[in-house]
Amino acid sequence: MWSEVRRGHLPPGRPRQLTFSLAGIAPPEARPLRRHDQPMVREKIPPWVRDLCPAPVRDDPRICPPQMPGQLGLFPTPRRTFTRYHPARIHDRDVPDLDLVVAELRKIAKGRGVKDAWFRLTWGIARIALVAREPGERQVRPELVSQLPMMHPTIGEALDRAGLLAPKRPRLVPAGELDHGSCAHCFAWANDRLTVCDDCRQWSYLHRGTGECQRCRRDLPVAETDGLCRFCRMVTLESKTDFAGIALVGGDQLWLGREAAPHLRTVDARYPGTRRKGRFESKRKLAQAADQAARAVSAHLVDPRQMELFLTPPRDWTRLDEAELPALTTKAEAVMADFAAYIDQRGWTRAQMGGSTRTLRVLAAHLGADGPILERDVRAVAALSSNHQGARVINYLRRRGLLAAEEPVDGQLASARRTADELPKTFSDAVHAWIDVLIGQGSKPSLPRAPETVNRYVRDVAPTLRTWHTTGIGDPREITKKHIEDVLKPRRGAAARGLHVGLRSMFRALKRERLIFRDPARTVSLTVARHLPTPLPSDRLRGLLGKVPGVRDKLIVTLSAVHALTMMQTRRLRLEDLDRACGQLRVRRPGRLDHVVYLDELTMDLMTAWIIERVERWPDCANPHLIVSRQTAVDDLHPLVSAEVVKSPFDRVGISAGKLRQDRLFDEARETADPIRLIRVFGVCSATATRYIAAAHPDKKTDPIQA
Repeated sequence: MWSEVRRGHLPPGRPRQLTFSLAGIAPPEARPLRRHDQPMVREKIPPWVRDLCPAPVRDDPRICPPQMPGQLGLFPTPRRTFTRYHPARIHDRDVPDLDLVVAELRKIAKGRGVKDAWFRLTWGIARIALVAREPGERQVRPELVSQLPMMHPTIGEALDRAGLLAPKRPRLVPAGELDHGSCAHCFAWANDRLTVCDDCRQWSYLHRGTGECQRCRRDLPVAETDGLCRFCRMVTLESKTDFAGIALVGGDQLWLGREAAPHLRTVDARYPGTRRKGRFESKRKLAQAADQAARAVSAHLVDPRQMELFLTPPRDWTRLDEAELPALTTKAEAVMADFAAYIDQRGWTRAQMGGSTRTLRVLAAHLGADGPILERDVRAVAALSSNHQGARVINYLRRRGLLAAEEPVDGQLASARRTADELPKTFSDAVHAWIDVLIGQGSKPSLPRAPETVNRYVRDVAPTLRTWHTTGIGDPREITKKHIEDVLKPRRGAAARGLHVGLRSMFRALKRERLIFRDPARTVSLTVARHLPTPLPSDRLRGLLGKVPGVRDKLIVTLSAVHALTMMQTRRLRLEDLDRACGQLRVRRPGRLDHVVYLDELTMDLMTAWIIERVERWPDCANPHLIVSRQTAVDDLHPLVSAEVVKSPFDRVGISAGKLRQDRLFDEARETADPIRLIRVFGVCSATATRYIAAAHPDKKTDPIQA
């Protein structure tokens, strides 16, 4: 109805009921408010229509509301948007200094000869300009005049004549700096002329490929590892461990550029951590420490007072999550601190012992330190990955009485057992029974063989047993003498002799254990041509020690090349057997009398240098053996060094230990024809001494035909 009165259009939105008028038809309930073919008379509008029309707003508080004088603005005043209808909505507002401007407008209107409509229009615009003044200011700023809907020059002239126009202020920002701002890639604001900041430009050099970022979906240089741009990488790293509380919901925190810009690689002293680590790594470690302190202790702590009702099954450590370790108990923390002191005492660095520290922390967190820890649990955790180690942890726990040790397992016997397990079922059971006899655990007592001998026998026989199984032989009782002769016929030399000795030993043991009825290998004979010992060329021996770098390796080579010691004899040498005052070294031989070696000057110098180096490297080493390695020097079980440690020097020079020993024995036999001298000097048996004498002096050998 208000639109009908003002001759306007109906506003859109809410539906309205329309009326209509047809010639000759006049519905009584549908009459127009007025006739459009006659001029409108204001008095003809019904009173009830006037009551429905809202009264015009004469002082709208939403237009330029009054402000508190003296209030400093935190942000600059935004540009105002006025319309020509705003003056009527503040018609009744009391505006100071309006009469001065109106007087000047009257003078301008009189001078221009304009009508009253122009004056009323400029008067309303002037009212808007005065109302929009800043709080506490009497004059109108020039930039406000340019924001008026119309009559800018006229209103500015009237204000200037009335003394209400403020002078033009100088520019706060130079004209050349208006187009400067943020980096186009990371949005870092630096107020410089660079479109892309230096850090983002360096990022683009390192990551040439441009693609869509997996987070912000912009086409920028992205990393190949995670597909993120530099901005998203920075936001992700900063908010991952959010100490500063910069993580936002629905947005990202921006930062300043230049010197204040954050970097991906920064060593920040405010985040103490591992040496030379970045602040993100330090923040991560601090967050882990805080999270660790807030966790509860494990529900599986070992209580030494709790007796076992059933046999404890092995624990499954494969699903271990090191990121969610339980909190350490007070005693467990003391054990970890003591282990750190133990590392320093042994002369190791904590960086080198990181794997052992991780292993002990896992065990102490889950099992505690009140009771002994099973050795199999230590080995199971150490076997999870290459980042865990258990040898040092086992030694430490054994020293502190916190280890439930297991029965030691010989590596050679374990290898023989594994080889037997890989055989077919019928042959596997027979080989296991054979191994029991060799180690003295058969049905009848017997002397045990060396573990190396047992492993060698099983390793030599296993391929033949597999071949017999593939040909249809399913039981050792089916094997005959012909089968054994057939497998020995194509073989020559050491291979034939090793297989023959192994088969004879196996069938003899099975017959003894009553697993077979007869021994098919008992009457099988093998003719093997034995090679006579020969010396090495002198050019291969020249400069031999110069090819070996370390003192320990030089000593190992010297013991074989000068004193004809075997590799096993070298491994079994003990410190207490060395008599430096008399220059003697006792060689222990199990099952035989000990042999005394008289050391020469070269060997004594190497012995002295090696003992000094050993004490300097491992001052707390308690291993009684003369030759030790990094592993055996700190192992409280005091094992022998591995065969690889003794073999590696000979591999470096390209000559085996057996060849060097053979050359030394042959050289001594060439100097004398007395086998007793070889027996006294090198401790060999009479058969070996006679064989070397015969090889060195073939002309003195008695021919049985001539006799």
